[in-house]
Amino acid sequence: MGFYKLIYNIFSYPFGWLIWLFYSLFSKNYLMAVIVLAVLVKLVLLPTSINQQKSTAKTKRMQSRINKIKAKYTDPNEQQQAIQDFYSKEGFGSMSTGCGALLIQMPVIMGLYGAIYMPLTYILRLNRYGDGLVDTLSKAVEKYTESGSRTSRWMEIPILNHLDELKADLGDKFPDSAYNVLTDFAAHFKAGPFNFGDIPGQIWHDQTSIIIIPILAFLAAMGTSIYSLIRTRRMGSDTQNMATMGCMLMFMPFMSLWLSWSFPVGIGVYWAVNSILSLIQMVILDKIYTPDKVIAQVLVDETNVRRSKELVVKQGADV
Repeated sequence: MGFYKLIYNIFSYPFGWLIWLFYSLFSKNYLMAVIVLAVLVKLVLLPTSINQQKSTAKTKRMQSRINKIKAKYTDPNEQQQAIQDFYSKEGFGSMSTGCGALLIQMPVIMGLYGAIYMPLTYILRLNRYGDGLVDTLSKAVEKYTESGSRTSRWMEIPILNHLDELKADLGDKFPDSAYNVLTDFAAHFKAGPFNFGDIPGQIWHDQTSIIIIPILAFLAAMGTSIYSLIRTRRMGSDTQNMATMGCMLMFMPFMSLWLSWSFPVGIGVYWAVNSILSLIQMVILDKIYTPDKVIAQVLVDETNVRRSKELVVKQGADV
């Protein structure tokens, strides 16, 4: 078993089970299953998002101190070390920033990717109908796919588009029970008129309307990025940080466009829904955890800590 296959097995089986659960609960509505899963993931990661929101607000309070450090130390290495020491003193680490949040979300992203991209293995768990059945079907379907296409790496989604041909080719090697399950699943593996396994970049000549999925993913990511940039500007970040963040935020929509164009519709739908949910979440958290409210709470907490330390010192002196 390859390393990447092992990683997917660890993270994708739980997400595959959840998709199957929601798929069953919502009358075999695969689109609804993906949307509900996206909402669930957002709720699970909500504490991380709240901590990140608070940390972002705290940077406004710390910015003046950071500017003084930059003015004091002209050597880049000394300046960086002083800033890191300041962050450490304030309890502001990498796991509180966007990088840390991204690291936390990586297993989620990998798990979802595997579950959506390899539904036979992680959602239907098709190998229970015969050991190695998914590999057998994946090899058999190769002759029906474009040589060198991106789907050739996994060959699971194309199986759903060639069930009758594979049944005729494999005969008893493709059990009737598995064939019936796949036939039923393939009939519901859709987002409206679009098949979740279709890749927009490959079929848009024949089905022009499918480009709405990449466009929706792009617009949703662009809206999220623009709002993030405006919010960062309100926090009073310096020009250098604004330029760096601006480049990163503007990169995300185009990456979303490429992913939703080059990968199956299921990935594009999830990406678009996730971006819309991210935008809604940021707006709500901005209303609840405004910089002024967060800073006020930080000042209260610091006062309480200082008083606790003073009380401990006083009690020690009395003893």
